[in-house]
Amino acid sequence: MNSESPDNVTNRAGFRGTKEIAFFTLDLMPDPFIVLNCDGTIYDLNQSCADFIGIRKADVLNKSFADIESLNIFCEKVPEVFTKAAADFDLVIFHNRHIEVSLLPFSTGDGTKLLRIVLKDISNYVTLEQELLKRNKELIIINTLSSAFISSDNLDHVVENLLHKVLLVTDFSTGWLMVRDGNFFLFKTGKNLTPAFIAAAEQGGLQKLCSDIILSSEPLYIAEAVEIAKDSTLTDEGISFLAAVPLVFNQEVTGMLFLALKTDTAYAFNFDFAALLSLVGNQISMILDKIRLFQETRRLSITDGLTGLFNSRYFYKQLEAEIARSNRYGHSFSLIMFDIDSFKKLNDTYGHQAGDDVLVELARILQSASREADIAVRYGGEEFVIVLPNTSEADTVYLADRIRDSVEQTAFLQDLTGGITITLSGGVASYPMNAGDIKSLLNAADTALYAAKTSGKNRVVCFKGHIRV
Repeated sequence: MNSESPDNVTNRAGFRGTKEIAFFTLDLMPDPFIVLNCDGTIYDLNQSCADFIGIRKADVLNKSFADIESLNIFCEKVPEVFTKAAADFDLVIFHNRHIEVSLLPFSTGDGTKLLRIVLKDISNYVTLEQELLKRNKELIIINTLSSAFISSDNLDHVVENLLHKVLLVTDFSTGWLMVRDGNFFLFKTGKNLTPAFIAAAEQGGLQKLCSDIILSSEPLYIAEAVEIAKDSTLTDEGISFLAAVPLVFNQEVTGMLFLALKTDTAYAFNFDFAALLSLVGNQISMILDKIRLFQETRRLSITDGLTGLFNSRYFYKQLEAEIARSNRYGHSFSLIMFDIDSFKKLNDTYGHQAGDDVLVELARILQSASREADIAVRYGGEEFVIVLPNTSEADTVYLADRIRDSVEQTAFLQDLTGGITITLSGGVASYPMNAGDIKSLLNAADTALYAAKTSGKNRVVCFKGHIRV
């Protein structure tokens, strides 16, 4: 015979004792806790739950949860859980807090079916998870952008790849990168831009925009329809939204990153977006500085420290490449080997510093007389070489004589009274006419130079014959 009375609490959340003890036991639980009857009426709840939801316990006991508006958000799955008699979970947002709702059906000793609903505030865990996801995304962005720097030894390709990766991590499809050169911004690379826009940018069509962005002193510049309408270069391209990030390194603006939309769809601009572009801008600034450092290091490794001309290391490498190119395409090329006449006497008379000044000025003359494809080299001491790709012997001799005459007419060491004059002797050799390899070609040019020296100096001699390997 069942002797349980209404005050027996076996049917209250599985606790034994009096009804008052059951209420007291629920109140000891720190998390909000509700017990529902199978018909959806509230059998019990603890004080923590009443305080959390903002209700009085006495006002809701034995009432249907559906009639209590503040409980509805936590009980959407109640009918389904009673039907399936299986536990379930839900996540809801209540008063800007992330709440995990555990719905746990159970039966009392007499077979009464009840449902425990436990509310757990997991806002701190959600915030931590979001922060971890944010940090993970930042690391992905940093690694993605950094990989662009090591993707190629061609720096133009590096910059193109860098912009491609920026668009990838920011979900933009249109963008361009400009690098500062003095007070001018040079268009470096772009994606999804028309040739007309690129031409306008290369011709200075965006200089005022870049200047305005710098004057604003803002770390992130957002231009929407009103601002864009004032710039014909942007409107002609169909740009509807523009974000510009000044690239700053050592407190100086070194470039500008532009990200754009060409649709009428509004972009969701918020703090996360601003933080993302700030991170991207910082990474690009550091990578561009690495590129500049790499370029400077490479320049120093292949140039002569005094004159700024290419050094012998670079000369031999390019000479190998020129011979390979000549063999492949059947072209000839020539080189001139110059030597300053009586340079030792000049050093002895005016000092080595004066001699260095003469070398620097001579290098400037050789550089200005050379074409863009030519390679002007300080070969060693007072010897210089110019490599002239795809150039005949006759044209090379003509250029050598023109340089020799120009040097003779130039007054060096202007700080001295009236300055001084110097003369050059030169030897010309051509590949493959005079030689079949690097060593033989240099030997032929050196032989011609020696002939110019021994025959009176201040002249150019062309090697005759062929030195066999």
